[in-house]
Amino acid sequence: MSAVGVSLERIDGAEKIAGRAVYAGDLRLPGMAYAKVLRSTVPHARIRRIDCAKARAMPGVLGVLTRDNLHVASNSFGAYVRDQQILAGEKVRYIGDMVAAVAAADRGSAAAAVELIDVDYEELPAVYTVEDALVKNAPLVHETLENRKDPGYGRGGKHIVHDHSNICFHFRHERGDVEDGFLDSDQIFEDSFHFPSAQHYPMEPHVCVAQFEGEVLTVWSATQSPFPVRQELARIFGLPFSAVRVIVPSVGGGYGAKSGIKTEGIAACLSRMIGRPVKLAFGADETFKTICQPRAKVTIKTGVKKDGTFVARHCEVYLNGGAYANSGPSVTEKAGYRAHGPYRIPHLLTNAYSVYTNTVPGGAFRGFGGPQVAFAYETHIDMIAERLGIDPFEIRMKNLLDKGESFSSGDTPIDCDLKAGLKSVAQAIGWDARPNGQQNSGSIKRGIGIATAMKDGGGTNKPANAAVTIFNDGSVLLSTGSVEVGQGMRTAFLQVVAEELSVPTERVRVAALDTHYTPFDKGTNASSATSIMGQAVQKAARDARRQFLEAASAVLKAPVEEIRLENGMAMYGAQKLGFREVMQRHFRDTEGEIWGRGYFKIGKDENVPLGYPSPFWEIGFGAAEVEVDVETGEVKVLRYVSLTDAGKMINPLQCHAQDEGAAVFGLGQALFEDLSYQDGQLLNSSLIDYRLPTFADVPSTFTTFIMEGGGGPGPYGAKGMGEGGILPVAPAVGNAVFAATGKRLQMLKVSPL
Repeated sequence: MSAVGVSLERIDGAEKIAGRAVYAGDLRLPGMAYAKVLRSTVPHARIRRIDCAKARAMPGVLGVLTRDNLHVASNSFGAYVRDQQILAGEKVRYIGDMVAAVAAADRGSAAAAVELIDVDYEELPAVYTVEDALVKNAPLVHETLENRKDPGYGRGGKHIVHDHSNICFHFRHERGDVEDGFLDSDQIFEDSFHFPSAQHYPMEPHVCVAQFEGEVLTVWSATQSPFPVRQELARIFGLPFSAVRVIVPSVGGGYGAKSGIKTEGIAACLSRMIGRPVKLAFGADETFKTICQPRAKVTIKTGVKKDGTFVARHCEVYLNGGAYANSGPSVTEKAGYRAHGPYRIPHLLTNAYSVYTNTVPGGAFRGFGGPQVAFAYETHIDMIAERLGIDPFEIRMKNLLDKGESFSSGDTPIDCDLKAGLKSVAQAIGWDARPNGQQNSGSIKRGIGIATAMKDGGGTNKPANAAVTIFNDGSVLLSTGSVEVGQGMRTAFLQVVAEELSVPTERVRVAALDTHYTPFDKGTNASSATSIMGQAVQKAARDARRQFLEAASAVLKAPVEEIRLENGMAMYGAQKLGFREVMQRHFRDTEGEIWGRGYFKIGKDENVPLGYPSPFWEIGFGAAEVEVDVETGEVKVLRYVSLTDAGKMINPLQCHAQDEGAAVFGLGQALFEDLSYQDGQLLNSSLIDYRLPTFADVPSTFTTFIMEGGGGPGPYGAKGMGEGGILPVAPAVGNAVFAATGKRLQMLKVSPL
């Protein structure tokens, strides 16, 4: 029986449900101290003085860390721009910037000591919005940026540096001649859209335990990117990679928030200072002040023929990146590259900007800039259809890319049937019998909307390594650097290994993640686990299989090519031996093992706009039926249909769960999620004030379709998924609201709740 395509129970499910799973916050080491950070109470200021005398004198306090005693090899870090410091140096840049940290014998003492630290600020003018940050002579969030990395883009895409400005990152993408395209168009339409900021709100906030022993640093961290964290810590402390060890226990969700350094640098500094392990755990309110999804303004200008054929498009994307870059440049380039949507448009020009402001830093959030631009281009398309008197479904069908067509010159051809996907969601929602504008009773009206979206999936420049070990007793161990953040990829990888080795799934285990022993992976993001790491896992399993067949050949005295593996047995003619017997007979008394190794990386290509071809295309098609109370403005989603393409479902149940979860994320952002500020102060940094979707917000009819076109690069044609489902939700809901009420929504959130 095949191990692939089966809804195997999650290998981590039982221990998580029973509360036995160990998270970083559960760790208790001998002599461990507890840390607490002091955050800035002003949005932009120079730090004149930090007085820690009272805090240091408090009973139970073991150490106080500030810029004045921060002794590291390099006090700058960042994935794309090294603009962050472990603690604020010359100045603070947003309310919540970390200024000092205390290590104490218990949490209460640490929290009390932080309150005794006195900071003298010289306040500076601040900018909170993109518009404020870009005006002439606006206050600069960063006066100098000398540590920007060159991303090295290919043809049609480039990064442009704007010195002495609040522009952190500028990505430009073009093809054809957009002005010629507008001249060749019958009509030109231009619209602007606003997408809210949002908080990831993983169930487990940022937390780590750090321990310096001599010149060896060990960190237990709830991170999505253990190897990049190791490399940044090594650089910060002037250590070789071999002297920094990052261990990842169970992780309680991430969604992009747990990439890069968050708590690890401060905890490590305190541990080195006091000679003890140190735990630093943020509360939920502190997570709000650590990272968020960037707020966006998107302006799209499209030239069309009278029949609705797209000719040219000019996109301007502005993301509020907050006080520090984080992964904002990557989000910006992805938003810019995806801004024109999955459509055939001969002439294109996109400029995308990440802009510094004195607000919470922006970074990766499920979809990497995709939800922001999808809301814009899919609402814009409905507006064009209305102006031309064309059905929104038909204008999409006319312009959608066909399978095998090019999204961008030199990039991977479209690997699935987009038009078939759109037909499926339209049929499922009842597009031809839609009740648009129908009034149920009183002030309640109903409407249906659709949306199509696509993103380059799998990330770029992501080397992946895996190892598969067959032990002397015939059991199997998989080691991979991908982090389980709830998506179920450890279970899917186990299924791939079992399939390749033809062994029962219960014979395979997955090793804990430890950078000292686990093969390298760049990070878990961009729907890359199954599609990118999955290839390394499959190659490692096949390498182990090859070596095992050679061992079986020697034991059975048979040609390798004539040996069959089935259900944990090696068979040749009438002979049948289990894995254990083969291993023990082959290695005799040496108790040897077989190590299979796998490596995969997308090759660099200067002809591709991002410098690397997209591993695959991740789609998200959605259709929503809503009910609107035209007196109160309340919006209720009655039905929602989601469709994506998995290429091949390794574990069908987990695939459906991922798509449903992504769609619920999208509902939250469409209906009510947003971070609210007043004079730089975040007003809703807790679940008392910040509205997340609940089960009551989930539509009573919720349908997910998953195509299996086999067009992915992963094992058996698998593609990554889990982000596609979030992309079309907001525009589908917004378009449905228009169909119900005639009111066009160009700014989210939809509901007044």
